[in-house]
Amino acid sequence: MPTRPRPETHRRRRPRRSLDRLLLYSPAVQHVEHDLDTLDHLYRIRNGRAPRRLREDFCGTAAAACEWVRRGPSREAWAVDLDRGTLQWARRHRVPSLGPAARRLTLVHGDARRVSRPRVDMVLALNFSYWVFRSREVMRGYFRAVRASLAPGGLLCLDAFGGTDACQAAVETRRVPASRGPAGERVPPFRYTWEQRDFNPVDHRLRCRIHFRMDDGREIRNAFSYDWRMWTLPEIRELLDEAGFRESFVYLQDWDDEAHEALGSYSRRSRFENQLSWLAFVIGVA
Repeated sequence: MPTRPRPETHRRRRPRRSLDRLLLYSPAVQHVEHDLDTLDHLYRIRNGRAPRRLREDFCGTAAAACEWVRRGPSREAWAVDLDRGTLQWARRHRVPSLGPAARRLTLVHGDARRVSRPRVDMVLALNFSYWVFRSREVMRGYFRAVRASLAPGGLLCLDAFGGTDACQAAVETRRVPASRGPAGERVPPFRYTWEQRDFNPVDHRLRCRIHFRMDDGREIRNAFSYDWRMWTLPEIRELLDEAGFRESFVYLQDWDDEAHEALGSYSRRSRFENQLSWLAFVIGVA
């Protein structure tokens, strides 16, 4: 009699883990330690002492605020964001690694324009997050609120980008090396894509997207989407003046002409030749 065929055996495949866009964002986009080193130095130059209290507006996962309190027992930080889910992510993934320093960190779910206490030495609005405000009236209102929340001599630290390439549709992709997440978890290498979908020169509206793709083919399209007004440096400085800041300065990221690459340092500039792209800090002094 014919023998019955053996049933096919299938090796069980491990389910592929879903991607965490918030975990990938920080190694792709942020340079928290370098930014804090630079801005801490600028504060010391202006005030002759180290800053202690910092507020991170539009904080996302509060990477800067967490690093700030980690740097010393006298440092306190407040991290403000409208997205409750992102703050919860920070509470689960970042705060536990702080240990006792977590007691000096306060996560605030709210509008940065409505937070005025306590007074702090520095307010950070980085990764161009404040560009979400697209009218002069609203931006001036935000700057006024920050001015009221800064101690004398305090700094509002903003970043901005521009240049010829910034005013047109573009796609840039680069590989991000493997790293460790805030809880020590391994983040494998991946490809990060910055897409400028369109730019309107009439109102300076800029729409952008961030995409992630892993080596195993997993990807997150439109992991982050932005609908901004690209503010110019003179516009930002004029609004800081109108909001009551005593003065403001521009620090441009330095450039190596021979290597054709950006450096990690910044220099105060009153003028510079426009480039294909540039990155700057704008500092408002309370």
